[in-house]
Amino acid sequence: MNTRNFKCFQTVYEEKNLQTAASKLFLSPQGLSKVIKSLEDECGAPLFVRTKEGFVPTESGKVFYEKSKIVTKDLNEMFSSIEAINDRDRRFKIGFATGTIRAINIAVVRKFMEDTPQILASWHEQENESVFKRVLNNEIGFGLVIGKRNDSALKYVKIKSIDVVLYVYNGHKLWSQNIAELADIKNEPLISMNEHYHIFQDVINACLMNGFKPEIVARVSEGESIYQLVKNKIGIGISPKFFEDTEEIRAVPIKDAYTWDIYGIYRNDTPDVVLVEQLIRRLTGKK
Repeated sequence: MNTRNFKCFQTVYEEKNLQTAASKLFLSPQGLSKVIKSLEDECGAPLFVRTKEGFVPTESGKVFYEKSKIVTKDLNEMFSSIEAINDRDRRFKIGFATGTIRAINIAVVRKFMEDTPQILASWHEQENESVFKRVLNNEIGFGLVIGKRNDSALKYVKIKSIDVVLYVYNGHKLWSQNIAELADIKNEPLISMNEHYHIFQDVINACLMNGFKPEIVARVSEGESIYQLVKNKIGIGISPKFFEDTEEIRAVPIKDAYTWDIYGIYRNDTPDVVLVEQLIRRLTGKK
């Protein structure tokens, strides 16, 4: 008897329908029926009465359901406790601000994680501010963020800089220009990364400094969406330069535009400074 069979039984009990339960468990009805029959043989008693209306639990089935839920809960808590102990041994965590995974050398970071048993591997992106807070609170040992801020408790190392450009489609008035000014996007339908990205507020602030509010018609969660929307002439895109020019879309540099700077951050008093320095060398390609 195993926890998988418990889950199968509990799902049939709750759904009272073999077909529905099988769909939820990604099993065939025949396969699920064999699991239930196996449990009944092991218990030495029928757990369900098969009727036209569905699977009706017997008294034995009701007892089995209640007890199996307790056993499942205890097992889950046991595995969670073991996992927590294991996670304490892998104490070093890396945080990624939204967008940074796209820009870094993933293969390098993956290899570093595999070679370093202290690291708890995770590829979850979070808002920029969340990564700052988690590093400051010692929840993670190293963060990849966009931009710097004044905080004497943190050390910063620039990992990569990417130019911020305008993506325009073939036939747009900016298509043939070698460089554009920010004022050129006034009254233009603009496609931008959404509020979870540092660049979103930067674009708004830069436009306001130039005397206008940008007409943002689309806010997206990843660069590929900008490419597709520009390609279909929904508007022009403003983004770090992630894509190469094609016959349909090209990147136009923006005069005096800033760069999208990725920094590695860590606490001044981190006990894992050796580990941090190794990771930075991998990310920057320095020996």
